[in-house]
Amino acid sequence: MKEFKVKSSEEIAKLNEEDNAKYFASLLDWQTKSIEELTAKSKEDGAKKEELDAQIKELTSANITAMKSTLENQGGVIAKLVKEVEAKTENEPVTFKNAIYTALTEKADELKTLAESSQKNIRLEIKASQGASDITSGTDFADMLPGVGQIATRQTFMRSLFNQRNTNKEYIKYNDQESVVRDAKNVAACAASTHTSKITWQVRTLQITKVRDYVDVCIDMMDDYEWVSGEIRDLVSTDVALKVDEGLLLGTDVYPELNSVDAVASTFAAGSYATSVQAPTLVDLIQVASCQISDAGLNNKFSANVALLNPADKCLMTLEKDANNNYLIPNWITSDGMNIGAVRVITNSLVPANEMYVMDSTKGTVVSRRGTTVEFGFENNDNFEKELVTVKAYERLNFLVRNVDANAFMHVPDIDAAIIAITKL
Repeated sequence: MKEFKVKSSEEIAKLNEEDNAKYFASLLDWQTKSIEELTAKSKEDGAKKEELDAQIKELTSANITAMKSTLENQGGVIAKLVKEVEAKTENEPVTFKNAIYTALTEKADELKTLAESSQKNIRLEIKASQGASDITSGTDFADMLPGVGQIATRQTFMRSLFNQRNTNKEYIKYNDQESVVRDAKNVAACAASTHTSKITWQVRTLQITKVRDYVDVCIDMMDDYEWVSGEIRDLVSTDVALKVDEGLLLGTDVYPELNSVDAVASTFAAGSYATSVQAPTLVDLIQVASCQISDAGLNNKFSANVALLNPADKCLMTLEKDANNNYLIPNWITSDGMNIGAVRVITNSLVPANEMYVMDSTKGTVVSRRGTTVEFGFENNDNFEKELVTVKAYERLNFLVRNVDANAFMHVPDIDAAIIAITKL
């Protein structure tokens, strides 16, 4: 057989990829020719079969050694490559390691063939990996929630307490009894008698006033963002509603301000209830004020049904305890403290702290000249020139309480002082 220098595993490991391929090709060529010569010789007479088998085995062993060394060499290169990739992509969200793993998995059958045949090379195609950094701004593709978050707004409540009446006039007139003298007498048979019974009347006038709000908005903004129009409309209409709500409770009744509960209400005075209540609480004060309103209506015309409190005062009322720290909840108060007898307790931050209003709300009427109106216009100053639109909301109304019903409303300007005034000595 032709002489051929078989390299050891250590020598093969030192070869580069090109020399390794050349050596492997020469080895396979030498082995093939040698085996063919041995096969031809085995057919000759007198050849020793055992000797030929040993030589063929030696050739095969050399091939296996070379293949093993080559695979180990390639495995080391791949392992080194993986480590380099791990080091370079350690902090990357999409790793190149995954691409290497995917490629090796796809070539599993070819790698198996390499170990069993004379195949020299395997091509691994590593596809480009994508990371979050490839997107300029991920927030551009965010999931946009519908609607617009709203900042907290005080709840309007005053209007719902009273009767509602519409008018198509600027003025409301009403005729009240101004004074009544009742002088009925007992008379003996047909005896003469004198009487001073008399009624006087007074016609009074309530003028409808106006609450308005408006804002200028660039027409481009309303065209470009479909939600802006609704937001602006809500802004001005809500502002008007809040101002009306405030006016119905605290208005001065000096035109153009609204008439109000505060303007018509009497101021609390202990009167016949002074120093009469044992260890009084705010609950007791509400009861006393309710009784005074009923007394003002001769226990016939007025019946208190609403008490307006600041939320902090109502909260403290429900937390009152006796000397043994038991909650003070009489059986004529609902457990949530929202109904004291026939009086419904309503809380709102519009009511000043340490103040209270108690009333028979059936004696008040909100008179409206149409409802809230929202308009859009270009005719304000230089709006047309600047493409500005004025969004305006307004309402015309006022609060009517007949003069004869004014005592159905009571204001307690100082809760703490009022409780002291009714405390039994």
